[in-house]
Amino acid sequence: AGQGIADNMRLWTRGVDHDRYDPARRSQKWRQAHGIADDDVLIAYAGRLVAEKNMAVMARVFVGLKKRCVAHRTIFLGDGPEAGWMRKALPDTVFAGFLHGDELATGFASSDIFFFPSITETFGNVTLEAMASGLPSVAADATGSRSLVREGETGFLAPVDREDLMMERLAQLAADGRMRHEFGARAREIAISDHEWDSIFARLRSDYEAAITQYASAKHQM
Repeated sequence: AGQGIADNMRLWTRGVDHDRYDPARRSQKWRQAHGIADDDVLIAYAGRLVAEKNMAVMARVFVGLKKRCVAHRTIFLGDGPEAGWMRKALPDTVFAGFLHGDELATGFASSDIFFFPSITETFGNVTLEAMASGLPSVAADATGSRSLVREGETGFLAPVDREDLMMERLAQLAADGRMRHEFGARAREIAISDHEWDSIFARLRSDYEAAITQYASAKHQM
């Protein structure tokens, strides 16, 4: 902005494959294979299990939910160097390991709530994938998640130092199936309308064409 280029910038945004990440991939067989009952409310995290994604916050929140006797199960769709101590701290949590492609999409769709306390994201692809899969989210109010999760519409945002509020929001969603459904449906709508790849590339092409036209006009006036 200080150099006078703020009005001459365009964003090439991220998209999501909403044909792959689709609620229709929900699988009771997949849940049962991971020890999840049909009526369990499953809270999922997806991504690397690394310190910079706030695994310590994650663990404390999950332990807190159990102490509050919130009916739920938890699962990690991912792996990483923090997994060792986390397995000990969260013996009731399912560690599914690294998942890819259709299996990851099935994992998302077979969950019920997405929890993402990371504050180090520049965007947060996994949050968008969860949205496309029809999941409501509870996320840290930070860069990345803040640009995707709509408060009270597709999920909830909470300051990273408000673990009590994260627990409260997760417990609220776990207890209210109608809210989960409404938030999840709206999340998928937004994922498709705002982050569909064909539309994103169409805008990118339009921006290139506008830049070419502007350059040609300026060159002609020289």
